[in-house]
Amino acid sequence: MRPEFNESVSDVQRKLQSVSSLVLDFLLPQTEVLRICEELEFGFRDRVYNPMVVVWMFISQVLSADHSCQQAVSRFNAWRVARGLMRVSSETTSYCKARCRLPEELFERLLSWTALRCEQATNDAWLFRGRIVEMVDGWTVTMADTNANQQAYPQMKSQRPGCGFPIARMVGVFSLATGAIGFVALGPFRGKQTGETSLLRSILDRVLPGRILLADRYYASFWLLAQSEMRGIDLVARVHQLRLVDFRRGLKQGCLDQLVAYPKPGRPNWMNRDEYRLYPDFIFVRHLTYRVEQLGFRTRAITLATTLLDAEVYPAEELARLYSRRWQVELHIRSLKSQMQMDHLRCKSPQMVRKEIHCHMIGFNLVRAAMLASALKFKQCPTRLSFAGAMQAIDEFASSLRLRSGRREEQWGNLLETISELTVGHRPGRQEKRELKRRQKNYKLMTTPRNPNRNRFATAA
Repeated sequence: MRPEFNESVSDVQRKLQSVSSLVLDFLLPQTEVLRICEELEFGFRDRVYNPMVVVWMFISQVLSADHSCQQAVSRFNAWRVARGLMRVSSETTSYCKARCRLPEELFERLLSWTALRCEQATNDAWLFRGRIVEMVDGWTVTMADTNANQQAYPQMKSQRPGCGFPIARMVGVFSLATGAIGFVALGPFRGKQTGETSLLRSILDRVLPGRILLADRYYASFWLLAQSEMRGIDLVARVHQLRLVDFRRGLKQGCLDQLVAYPKPGRPNWMNRDEYRLYPDFIFVRHLTYRVEQLGFRTRAITLATTLLDAEVYPAEELARLYSRRWQVELHIRSLKSQMQMDHLRCKSPQMVRKEIHCHMIGFNLVRAAMLASALKFKQCPTRLSFAGAMQAIDEFASSLRLRSGRREEQWGNLLETISELTVGHRPGRQEKRELKRRQKNYKLMTTPRNPNRNRFATAA
């Protein structure tokens, strides 16, 4: 459904210019990186591979289909020749060393900056009763199989040493209105305090008070509900799968709508006594059930647990429509892992892996900013625009900027119009089985490390 644009023309123009400058600054070397380097007191010499150029190369590298350092250097040479500068060597050693020298905090601040710029362009019609809604969910990524990565993010126990990949768990917070990701928590796949709820607790203080957090049933525990309430955040999630809901008890607010009290459980092992005392003895939680009816499928009943207690201010029907939009976070994660190929990272050290992750998310936010600019200009909802189509259009637009093809304003207008035309289909409740039609090649699975195999074959030869 197309939202009503109730803002003035001047406000829309201001927001459009904000996100437009964000995209244009990052498609060409810009000054924001220099400002953050000065704040971090990160000193550097004005070489060919200065921080501004390296960040631009790194982000364009993760946005490209190839993802290789060689293509990044070739793209850099094309950019230099187009400006009448002397080309550099095609070797990637200098570029890789320059990436290693950059501090991790630089990329973290750039991610926060891009998310803030996207948030400033939010149209009031995209909010929920005037409040910003953020979505949280977790996923896993694998990375290059090196000793350093294995020590920081060990592989699964079921895999033999040398036959698997290091794996990390991530939890990200996305904006429902803009789709931009604000911050992320990263940890090993297994071990103490590495679950999704533990990672969320480590970054929950970065969610600003007054916001609403959408989550699935895994996050509807007493501790997260209470911690959200203590920080001035409201949580909307499905009732935890282990909690029994009885609508015959509690304070009724309507049909299948009630207020109940969650008593404080015993102190878990991961929590110290001082922290345990900070939590209240009980919290009030609202339970409500709504039905999802879809032609050809059985009617499903979904029960929500939320700290939005007032049924008059937040009717059950509106909360049901709000929670149905939580599926957007699954699509955002798919865009990161599939369209941007973040499912397997290529850097060989934990420090560079974290930088690569942040570069992927900065690039993701840049694509979202271009989609926001298109949505503002053509009065559309950004969730109706295609992320993959926007990535392809930005790639062509960036090529014209790098090669100085001219007519920059006309090219920018063409980019926004192209993105507005590449919409996604309206497919509510669509379900498809996870099946593959293309048969995989019948190779044997690796059961011993590759290097010993190579040495054995070389000896036999």
